[in-house]
Amino acid sequence: MREFAKAADVPVINMEDDMYHPCQGMADAMTMQEKLGDLEGKKVVISWAHSPSRKKPVSVPHSMMAVSSLFGAHVVFAHPKGFELDPAQVAHAKDNVARYGGSFTETDDMKAAFKDADVVYPKSWPSLKYFATADKEADWKAQDKLFDANRSWICDEKILKLTNRDSICMHCLPCDRSHEVTDAVSDGPHSVVYDQAENRMHAQNGVMALLMNG
Repeated sequence: MREFAKAADVPVINMEDDMYHPCQGMADAMTMQEKLGDLEGKKVVISWAHSPSRKKPVSVPHSMMAVSSLFGAHVVFAHPKGFELDPAQVAHAKDNVARYGGSFTETDDMKAAFKDADVVYPKSWPSLKYFATADKEADWKAQDKLFDANRSWICDEKILKLTNRDSICMHCLPCDRSHEVTDAVSDGPHSVVYDQAENRMHAQNGVMALLMNG
């Protein structure tokens, strides 16, 4: 994509690649600020969640870590063992909180992550261990085994009760209902997924306006 942009005589906007989803990240930041105001001191949880689909990219959690670590929030990255993300992206988030305040922690305990959270973002992603070799049958079987061992990683009403009273539950959509989140959560009072989806339009309009007026 960067090579394409070098050769282009017009701006190139990344609408998502395997590693980054900047437009979604901007919409996510916009949504959090709309709902919670100043994010300084807020607990923002990016959590792995189970899914029957093994071919999702890692772009959304990478970009969510990047943007949420810019505002002085306490960012928590929760995942089972085997679902670690790119170490460079984790290091970038840690650099952000060192510069802008807040904190960054990583845990394999979903309940501990959700406790007293202001924002929860359950999202499935594949294991990076098999990400580049997913065409191999043995790797697919290994990844399936890893997914199946962590079916309990779902955002349901019970775990959502651990969060703050006015917490928000986010997802970039489409979510895998009954796997990543339950219907009661996705359609419930904590869910902001449709406002979040609408904000994609506003965030991207802002990018286009900036580029066209530049």
